[in-house]
Amino acid sequence: MRITDIRVLGHTLSSAAIEVETDEAITGIGITQAPPHIIAALVEEGAGSLRAMLIGEDPRETGRLWQKMFHAWPAQRGRGAEGGLCVNAMGAIDMALWDIAGKAAGRPIYQLLGGAVQTQLMAYASASAFKASSYEKGTVWVHKSAAELAADCRALVRQGFRAVKFGWGNHFGPEDEEKLAAIREAIGPATRLMVDFGCPAYWEPAWDLKGAIRAGRILERYGAYFFEEPLQPRDVAGFAALTQALDVRVATGESLSTVYEFQPFIEGRALDIVQPDAAQMGITQTWQVARMAEAAGLLCIPHSPWSALVIAAHLHVLVTLRNTTMIEYPALATFEEGSHTRKTVAIYLDEIVEHPLTLRDGYLQLPAGAGLGLGDFVPAAFARLEALA
Repeated sequence: MRITDIRVLGHTLSSAAIEVETDEAITGIGITQAPPHIIAALVEEGAGSLRAMLIGEDPRETGRLWQKMFHAWPAQRGRGAEGGLCVNAMGAIDMALWDIAGKAAGRPIYQLLGGAVQTQLMAYASASAFKASSYEKGTVWVHKSAAELAADCRALVRQGFRAVKFGWGNHFGPEDEEKLAAIREAIGPATRLMVDFGCPAYWEPAWDLKGAIRAGRILERYGAYFFEEPLQPRDVAGFAALTQALDVRVATGESLSTVYEFQPFIEGRALDIVQPDAAQMGITQTWQVARMAEAAGLLCIPHSPWSALVIAAHLHVLVTLRNTTMIEYPALATFEEGSHTRKTVAIYLDEIVEHPLTLRDGYLQLPAGAGLGLGDFVPAAFARLEALA
């Protein structure tokens, strides 16, 4: 089997979808949330492109081809393996190569990774404390009221979720504590609650380690399961100090794109929960990071609920390990009905592939099909995304 073509779909969309074609009519699919027009240039343009490097290769040799992309391609120009958009492009291709390897073998990826030790995985609802309109261009970021957040939580609990995370930002004043109290009351004591500080909040000039400690102690009063990305993403020393200071678990990793970036966090125990993202780094590196975390006795709960492909990639990796308790999944019910955000997320989750994932009573089921278990892309879904762009 040989690779005959690699192409990027949806050049005007928010994510770059990739198809890898072979001479045996097996197509692999992958995705990264980097800008498609940039990923297309890296993948498709010229004699030095990733496509030119991989044409004629056997796509089933995922490990060797990752090494070829990650080491040989940057060696031609002295840059790229340090991470960022170059690795995003490689990661999307890597995801598609694993999909091909599984399809060619007639086996799901988790079997290629050694087999599942878990048969299903709890999905946590990834929600936002901001109104959906806040995510659209030229709008003001508006935090939801306590009543709105409580209503969101009740809807998610009715759907079967046993864990909820809110994109929260820097909202830790007295009125925000009322919101946290309303959330905790709505979900009850047994449901896990997580808070994502995240970008751009950690870039605020006045934000520092002491502020993160104060915020973390507020979250401890409401029984938070973890506090996500409360500092700048590569601040190993800051995260180490924060992790030591707080009882609430500290999580980070979504902004990192190489194993080498994760290594000092894991070796220095600068976090409690490791959050690789296959949309940043592909399956090969996500699996390596997850195994490093397992060896260090750390939890691995990857970041990214924004497409069926990434969730499936995380599911295949996580069920082969025991150092995970949950997987991130989009909380569609918390985005206003009819909003651009809700429509877009729904397409990436359920319509972009032939065989969507199955969520049953709050747990993601193992895909039955080969490769990612999602089949191929659905062209009509890209047309609907283009219409929304």
